[in-house]
Amino acid sequence: MSLTQSDLQEIRTIVRDEVHRSIEPLENEIKALGNDIKEIYDMIAELQSGTITDKEFKKKSVEEKLLTLNAELLATAKQAGVSLPRP
Repeated sequence: MSLTQSDLQEIRTIVRDEVHRSIEPLENEIKALGNDIKEIYDMIAELQSGTITDKEFKKKSVEEKLLTLNAELLATAKQAGVSLPRP
């Protein structure tokens, strides 16, 4: 039994549709992750612009700066309703 051109075309269409259905949820997940990452970068930029002008912040040690930034990031994420990953 051999397949006709019509059969082959129908098989291609079925395979293409199935692949598209499998990829579509992943595309949505990737878009959502991209949006989350952009939002986090925006929050970090906002935090940095606010703290860099703070003279007291500039006087802190690197460890104290990191702890302050982390606390601010967590507080901002909580206000925005964003759940940040924990190590």
